[in-house]
Amino acid sequence: PTAAQGNADGAAPPAPSKPPPASWDPADARGCDAELLVIAAIQAFNAAGLRRYLQRRGKVTGFRCYEYEPRDDNDFRINVPSHALSIDTDVSKWMAEIKEANVPEGSVVLVKAIGMAALATVEAGDGDKSRLRLVKKLEVQCDD
Repeated sequence: PTAAQGNADGAAPPAPSKPPPASWDPADARGCDAELLVIAAIQAFNAAGLRRYLQRRGKVTGFRCYEYEPRDDNDFRINVPSHALSIDTDVSKWMAEIKEANVPEGSVVLVKAIGMAALATVEAGDGDKSRLRLVKKLEVQCDD
């Protein structure tokens, strides 16, 4: 059968996948969807846990699989208890390192997981904030 006809069992043909982005551009973390940030962080820092997170997310109704905590100056912290992971936009403690790396300030987040804390940049594929990734830039020491 042709793609227009579907499969013999009557199922619709699979949706065409998007081509990979031509470029990854820094994106302001404060303007990104929290759920997409969580998925991008898990992909980057705990890839083995992504399937478990997506399965858990698919089973729950009425609440999110993460905790969103707004802070002053449009900052926020996202906790993902099931993966011992957090994403925090308050990176003021590391501004010297961020400027030295020549990274746009708003695109940097602090990601903490078991035994690790790192500054990472939020990047959007071809500028599309529905296609996010996090890129680890620098491991840092955290007191909390």
